[in-house]
Amino acid sequence: MAARTASPVLPVVVVLLLLCGAFAPAFVPPAGASVSQASSLRGAAPLVAFGALGAALPMPAQAFSETELNQFGLAFSIFFLGFWIAGFFRLLTVGKL
Repeated sequence: MAARTASPVLPVVVVLLLLCGAFAPAFVPPAGASVSQASSLRGAAPLVAFGALGAALPMPAQAFSETELNQFGLAFSIFFLGFWIAGFFRLLTVGKL
């Protein structure tokens, strides 16, 4: 299998987003309030950095083997069968068919 080469586009975009996020106001001040831009940006940079980091990381593979799927199916079928028998027993004992 061929190895993927890293693209320089993603790190550049992340850095640009971090820079743009650091200079844009993160919260809208209330109408008529005299709030400086420095105080409105308080706490915004870590949120922007965390979001950009989460968007840049690849998602882990969610592949399941056939054995794992069969084991889950076996446990689920026993669980479902128990509920089905309990529901059927309840249906028969209530007396309202």
